[in-house]
Amino acid sequence: MKSKRFGKKFVVLGGLVVALGLAVYLNYMFTPPASLPVSGEGKDQTTGTTEKNLGESLYVNAETEGDYFASARLSRESARDEAIELIEELLEDVRLNEEVQQQALEKTGALADAVTDEAAIEQLVRAKGFEDCVAYIGENGCQLVVKADDLTDQQTLQILQIVTSQTTVPAQNINIVVIN
Repeated sequence: MKSKRFGKKFVVLGGLVVALGLAVYLNYMFTPPASLPVSGEGKDQTTGTTEKNLGESLYVNAETEGDYFASARLSRESARDEAIELIEELLEDVRLNEEVQQQALEKTGALADAVTDEAAIEQLVRAKGFEDCVAYIGENGCQLVVKADDLTDQQTLQILQIVTSQTTVPAQNINIVVIN
């Protein structure tokens, strides 16, 4: 008796699969294909020209002059995020003693201080008339990448004064790199 019901279920299921397949086939056959703009067809929304070729692409992340600073800030932030995640994992580990957890908290505070100091240095250097800059504060010192043709002695002293006033880094541990 069970075999008859089992057989009917397969017949009904098979009929539904065939009906679904037929519906998909008919939909495919009677739907007009979407027209794609080919060379000379359609209007490009951004430029207003009528010429557009299939396969052409626009590189949105193409390197330009100012992209170094944006990518440097992005990589700095992603490295910081990874470091913070590791520190948070250490803090959540209950097997660690209080001394290690205290060191992790100090490291978090140092990272937070470095982030605020770097932002302040970058803003102050730009306020002095430089087009852009990126600051990296580490345990051994501070590296600053400045966008300029060349630095005069006076400009170098201004940058050194900004960094030493914002951090506890001594002047001999400050490295300034110029790119144009």
